[in-house]
Amino acid sequence: MGWRRGTALSFAGLVFMACGPRVAPSAHVSPAPSPAETSPIATPISQPTPTQDGITASVTCSGRPATAMSVVAGAFVYDVADPVRPRLVCRSANTVIHLLDGNAIAYTAVVADHVVIVRRDLATGAESRIAQLRIAPRPYYWAWAGWTWDGSLEVYSTSGTPSADGRSLVSVHLFSNGADHVLYTLDTGPGGLEGRWGPRSLLAFSPDRGYLAISDFPFYIYGENVRIFSLADQRQKAVTKGTPTGGTWIANDRFVWASGSLMQWSPSTGVTLLRSEYWYGVTGSGDGHWLAGMLFAKLDASSYDNSKPRGLIVAVGGGTTFQPTGLASSPGFVTPTVVWYAEEGPSTEGGLAGDTSPTGVIHAFDLASASDQAVRFLAGEAPTQFQCCAPRG
Repeated sequence: MGWRRGTALSFAGLVFMACGPRVAPSAHVSPAPSPAETSPIATPISQPTPTQDGITASVTCSGRPATAMSVVAGAFVYDVADPVRPRLVCRSANTVIHLLDGNAIAYTAVVADHVVIVRRDLATGAESRIAQLRIAPRPYYWAWAGWTWDGSLEVYSTSGTPSADGRSLVSVHLFSNGADHVLYTLDTGPGGLEGRWGPRSLLAFSPDRGYLAISDFPFYIYGENVRIFSLADQRQKAVTKGTPTGGTWIANDRFVWASGSLMQWSPSTGVTLLRSEYWYGVTGSGDGHWLAGMLFAKLDASSYDNSKPRGLIVAVGGGTTFQPTGLASSPGFVTPTVVWYAEEGPSTEGGLAGDTSPTGVIHAFDLASASDQAVRFLAGEAPTQFQCCAPRG
């Protein structure tokens, strides 16, 4: 089953998810770290951390920190020194986890009616407050926003009062260097979508924090633009039409995204075609050498078959290509040379004949040996949802 847009508002917001390479400071939808994840503020806080409406953001860590860790679905931290036999380090509820440098994680919570970023030392369990964000906490888990995890950069939206026909002006803001800037404004209206393979939102800072890649889709369900902004002067450097399904920075000045074909932008070349296959989603390795995504079979120039998703791993510079033998979804790097992906099988959730869904088995594909093995989680440690991955290093 594909996806379609409708006339009823069925997409109110996005739950925070972690999926992407550790090569750039991240937004929630495409998390990746900044070059330096230091905390300008270290205010001790108490546990548990209350949110609004009785919901509590909780993080439980039972394992020791490790040098090779990865986050799955924003909620599960694993020691992936052995990617086939990982060990659960932390799990969360009602929040999203991000890996910091050293033996620490960060997560969001609501304290005194404000959204804050909290740092936890995995060795000692000590917590401190890194920064307070500008997004509204009601409900903060639906907010469309992104930030660097030291709180110095934040993107969020504000909306005007809707007119009688449901339309309103949405302003997209950038908060940086202690000042608020409106990047652009959209005339938005009601709408909806359904289906598994719909658009995905883009919001990603470049590794050196020089640029921002962002899509219109999260702010307006019929938005079909991908934009690149310079953070130094808040000027738009590029805008191109397309409905993206994922993107990643592979260098300080090179952004890659999937919008049917695989596209790329750099200041020197502008927007150009990188690969012509039909990609759904794309993520990159932490060293910037590899890209991974899902591949759909093209039926003709304007249509594709999404009933049999395949995984595809390619070298950024071209040449070497890997493809798991079975059906696959949600590939992502847990280390620079190991990709986890979800095994797909006949759908158990209805839909059209031939549709697939995850079987619950997660695979590890090792690029060094071209081996493909099922991941063996300890009892009770397998992720209850799978959206791979935000690795360290």
